[in-house]
Amino acid sequence: MTKVLEILFRNKIKLLVLLLLPVLVSGVVVFVLPRSYEVTARLLALRRYQVLGATGPESDLQSSPAATQATALIELLQTENFDLAVAKDTDLGNHIGVPASDTQRWQDAIYTEISTQVQVSAPSYSLVVITYSNKDPEVAAQVVKAVITHYGVESATHAIAEGQELLNNYQGQLIAAKQEADSATQAAAQYLKDHHLTFADASTDPQYQLLTKRAEQAQATLTSIQTNINSVNQQIVTIGAGGKGMYTIVDPPQVPAQPTSRSKSLVLGGAIGLGLGLLASVGYFLILVRLDQSIYSSADVSELADYPVLIQIPQLPRRSAAWITQANEPLLTDSGT
Repeated sequence: MTKVLEILFRNKIKLLVLLLLPVLVSGVVVFVLPRSYEVTARLLALRRYQVLGATGPESDLQSSPAATQATALIELLQTENFDLAVAKDTDLGNHIGVPASDTQRWQDAIYTEISTQVQVSAPSYSLVVITYSNKDPEVAAQVVKAVITHYGVESATHAIAEGQELLNNYQGQLIAAKQEADSATQAAAQYLKDHHLTFADASTDPQYQLLTKRAEQAQATLTSIQTNINSVNQQIVTIGAGGKGMYTIVDPPQVPAQPTSRSKSLVLGGAIGLGLGLLASVGYFLILVRLDQSIYSSADVSELADYPVLIQIPQLPRRSAAWITQANEPLLTDSGT
């Protein structure tokens, strides 16, 4: 502890400079950078976000409707196809700083900008907030509007994707079940015709009863599959309606007249600078502690040398040491040493 405190107070000025310098630099950067315009839109979630699965509509019943929709939108924002679709409806591509002729870099820049800068949150049970900032107020409003529009379309596509596969599977089962039902019904009718059975005879004939039972089972299977298909189609219509019935735009995006307050940017920049300064100060302090080879106690001697400590002169205050030196000066002069 003595060693740590000694190093700390010996280098307090350097450590303080390392701590405050990033804060000052971040403040200068905030004032130098151009002002940005923030656009906010608010949606009212009418129901939870649902995905059509093998067992029917599935949703996170533990979260609020706003939380489930915010999660779905955040996931869509992390996909490049969704971000590029949003950019095509806006003028963002001309303000991204990358020429459109460099396709790969342009697409990467668009993806990075939208996926990281568009913020989505669910502050309450039914409220979803979408926020985006840009140096151009028109572009900021366009991006938020496009995000809302494509969310309604793309979310429905993703929600019913598994349902479409399930429906295709049911269609294959329906064809096979219909063939089985037709075959079983025809076999029972043909048996009845070949053996010239009356109604009374048919009711007691075991082979005919077996064929009739198979036909009924095949027809029941066909009816069950058709019912499942009708149910899935109904669910696809409901879930695939997109934004309609899923959310309502309470506060649409508006072109801001004033840029974002510098105080907000200063607080954010100061927090980032303080974090960097703290990391730099702690790192520099750890390096000083690691490189320091000074001896502060007898225990430190055993770590630096193999010789034992035989005697230790007590540490005296500076005033006492000066007084002893002045008192012994005549003796040193008279003895000639």
